[in-house]
Amino acid sequence: MSSSWLQRKRKGELYELCERANLPADESLLKDDLVAVLYRHLEDGESTFAKDPTFADFYSRPTRGASPVKRERSSPAEGLTQFPLKTTRRRQTLIKSQLESEERTPEKALVTRTPQHVSRISSRLSQVDIPASPAQLAEVADQSFQAAKTKANELWEKTRFEEFKEIVRENASSVTTIQFLVLLIEASGLQWNTLSTTHVFNSPTTASLNLQSRPVYFPDLTTLLTSDFWAPATLWSLTSWALPLLFSYFFNLTLRTNTKHKTTSRQYTADPLTFNIVRAILAYSVYRIPTISPAVLGEPGVAHAVNLGWGPFAESTVGTVRNNVPGGYHGLQIGAIVGVLYSIYDAALRK
Repeated sequence: MSSSWLQRKRKGELYELCERANLPADESLLKDDLVAVLYRHLEDGESTFAKDPTFADFYSRPTRGASPVKRERSSPAEGLTQFPLKTTRRRQTLIKSQLESEERTPEKALVTRTPQHVSRISSRLSQVDIPASPAQLAEVADQSFQAAKTKANELWEKTRFEEFKEIVRENASSVTTIQFLVLLIEASGLQWNTLSTTHVFNSPTTASLNLQSRPVYFPDLTTLLTSDFWAPATLWSLTSWALPLLFSYFFNLTLRTNTKHKTTSRQYTADPLTFNIVRAILAYSVYRIPTISPAVLGEPGVAHAVNLGWGPFAESTVGTVRNNVPGGYHGLQIGAIVGVLYSIYDAALRK
């Protein structure tokens, strides 16, 4: 048997043969050492592996009885008479075939003689796709940026923020919403200033965060059971939205101007212009402070009693609303003027 058949095999194929022959082989072995170990194993187990088709070419060599191992087992006389010439020729044939294989594939021969861990590193480096030029590097960076941008757009679309923004924008772009915000500001300021607060507890001291203990106040809900809260709230409600809404419902100019179109797109249930005009008139008549003419000041026997109340509401109730609404009397008039301007602008856009 000759080792030339094994020499022509690659290192990976030799490991497969070792696995086929149940031969444990160290991965750090060089190819020549691996060939020698496999050769001796196959030669010793000829009776077992000769029947395997995988090793048929190995056992079908013409020099079948001339292996070095069997020469060592032969008698000295037999070795002197029969094997010297064959051994020399076999060694020359092995050296020649090895040189030819190395000349044909010098790179593969170098790889097969490299230790296993170095070959693994080389194979991993060969699998890394490294750009060959700055242009390719810029293209790879652009592709990565586009992929990240696409992913970010997908996540942004899942939040549905754009749809929510359009809904808010569409609903906020109306006279009704603007008027509601004005009334909300007035009501919040009035409630904040009239609803008294009470001390509940002190916040704990946190030394690690350098936070000192502070008192915590909550609205005193018992005030809701008294007239100190409901009287100003009722007066503001009547003058700011209840009476103006009633007048604007019956004196609705949008119904008159829409008789030719027969559509509801230019029609309001309550006329916003009438609503704000009535608000301004009521704010002037209820919350303004009357002034005395300087001509009558200092005249003996002249006395003027000024009643600052309005209807069933006492002077203190009117003063509470006037002093606690944001901006006071002028804040109420400014809110009405803003509503008038937006109503006129909306009517002009609907023509």
